Amino acid sequence: MMGMENIRKKVLWKRINIGLICFMLFAIYLSPSSGESINIVSNPGFESGTTNWVFYTNGAGTFLNDVPGAATPHAGHITITKPGTNVQVYQKNLVLEPNTEYQLDFKAFSENGHDLTVSIKKHSYPYTNYGSRNKVVNLGTSWGSHSITFTTSGFSGTVNDARLMFSMAPYDATGDQYYFDDVILKKVSSVTPPVTPSSILSNPGFESGTTPWIFYTNGAGTFLDDVSGSGSPHAGHITISQPGTNVQLYQKYLTLDPYSVYQLDFKAYSGTGHDLAVSIKQHGYPYNNYGLTNKVVNLGTTWESHSITFTTSGFSGTVNDARLMFSMAPYDASGDQYYFDDVILTKVSSVTLPPATTPTPTLTPTPTPTPTPTPTPTPTPTPVPPSGNQLVVLDVTHTHTTKVTYVPLLREDISGKTQTKSGQGFSKFNFAPDFPTSSLKTPINYAGGTLYQRIKVNTKPSTYPVRYQICLFQDEITHEQHACSQSSLLTFTGTGTYYASQPMTSMYQYENIDWNRELLVAMTVVKDNNGDPVDNVYPQFVGNWLGSPNLGLYYPMDVRYTAIMVPPGGGAPVWP
Repeated sequence: MMGMENIRKKVLWKRINIGLICFMLFAIYLSPSSGESINIVSNPGFESGTTNWVFYTNGAGTFLNDVPGAATPHAGHITITKPGTNVQVYQKNLVLEPNTEYQLDFKAFSENGHDLTVSIKKHSYPYTNYGSRNKVVNLGTSWGSHSITFTTSGFSGTVNDARLMFSMAPYDATGDQYYFDDVILKKVSSVTPPVTPSSILSNPGFESGTTPWIFYTNGAGTFLDDVSGSGSPHAGHITISQPGTNVQLYQKYLTLDPYSVYQLDFKAYSGTGHDLAVSIKQHGYPYNNYGLTNKVVNLGTTWESHSITFTTSGFSGTVNDARLMFSMAPYDASGDQYYFDDVILTKVSSVTLPPATTPTPTLTPTPTPTPTPTPTPTPTPTPVPPSGNQLVVLDVTHTHTTKVTYVPLLREDISGKTQTKSGQGFSKFNFAPDFPTSSLKTPINYAGGTLYQRIKVNTKPSTYPVRYQICLFQDEITHEQHACSQSSLLTFTGTGTYYASQPMTSMYQYENIDWNRELLVAMTVVKDNNGDPVDNVYPQFVGNWLGSPNLGLYYPMDVRYTAIMVPPGGGAPVWP
């Protein structure tokens, strides 16, 4: 009997433990793995309407979830009633990790088989490429599955401001129907960032878009990173549609040490084999040669590596205002295509300067001088400052509209421009009569005083709040070459007269201006209540301002705007 009892206990023990093991295995298989990636896109199948998705077009169209999906009740459905140049459906504020591989899967088609592009970018200015830029997807006329794998770039820590964007332009046409379903964006794995030589240049391989490279031409052309590089996904790509006499690709504000050997390595070619020249110079006035001037590079028609070694000169202490410049003129022609990749600028060594030799003077007997009566010096008159204690910067009556024009500059800027685009959010003006073409610090220190603003709003199409701002440019019409007032100080919702004032030194980027030198041009900016420019001319602002895309909420708007500088202790301004 004791033997049977022991057997029963053993059988019961086995049943209990086998059951426990099965339960544990069942739990393991049913529970998601701790390492399993999740979809970071919300409402991926459009089963919750269009929530979390945003549709924008500067043409006309609709965005609904009124059609069945690939195997579900609903799908995203875009109808193009008027094609536009900026047509996108996107989801914003996505969280991405740096140096990480992600996979985007989605189902889509268009009734006409027209394509689209996919981008992953920073949602707001400066719209940094976060790993996928304008990836073209070939759509069919029935549901098809698509997959894109990319590695995040353009940031170093986890971000929560990414935008996943499907762009229909420039492929869209009147009557097009686009359909989307099952949009899945998942993390695949973390990757070790590639080792890049220690270069003083940023974004050397154009993998983060075109920032901070700058393209300028007084002809016409484009600058993108829409081609594959020499062994990488992207490269700089310049298209010359109209040749110019000043055509350059450059990066500015580089730091160089004096009396040092540097090496510039880059890969390049041009479709026609046309050449270019390379320079290293001071970015601003007086544009000193920093060791390399118009070095001609013989380009081929396929990728080739080039190397230039030079010794810095033209300065005695470390500088941070150098410009590396690739000049296509005078070699460029209509239709030329220039390609750049892996632009690396590194310091090789410092140069030991030979000791300066001082010539030994030849001694000449000095004759005994004959005393001469010392005349009484005539006192030097103290400079008299210009009459008045204020300086009118701008006093204009202007109607802000959607029309874009060009304003002639009173002098050529350093990139060779003689006119500048004006209109919508950014209106350009030459300064008021008698505005100095010299220092704003001496003999009267206007730059250390107060900026006063007044705006008389005569007409305004809606009660949408407007923030108004003035910016002053110096050598070039770029973000780095201007100082701006604080737009939140001058805000209005309707007609009337409004005032604002602030210390000159509190202007945004005040320190970027050399106030001892002539300024170039003034600009007023129309912004929404969030501080976003109300402008559809520049792609980085499209769709961001409140009320977008209805420009009629802000334009036309007729104003008289006046800006006055008053030096320290100058009192209140006298308005014209």
